[in-house]
Amino acid sequence: MLDKVKKFSKKKTAFDIWWSALPLDIRQNNDLAFARRCFRASHVVGAKPGKTKYTFRAGRLVVSVWATNSGEAVKEAAVELDDRIAKPEKRPPASGWRLTPVSDA
Repeated sequence: MLDKVKKFSKKKTAFDIWWSALPLDIRQNNDLAFARRCFRASHVVGAKPGKTKYTFRAGRLVVSVWATNSGEAVKEAAVELDDRIAKPEKRPPASGWRLTPVSDA
């Protein structure tokens, strides 16, 4: 059991490639953890071109979805809420979800 040593992969991630491409003075002046969070956030936005993040509240539940328009966002939010509440003892409201938009500010 002790003779099995786990070898680490030397494969570079997209962040590592981007970080190493930056000039040295920028890498020294910025925090690595903060840069990684910024990189991930920009990757999420770039991976969903043409879509906007919509956030809705339904009672105590808050749901965020990515959609091209608000009508599509409402439909996706209702599906997401149905999936969250899908338990044997709970059911979605018979009249549908009453969604109110939540501001980002």
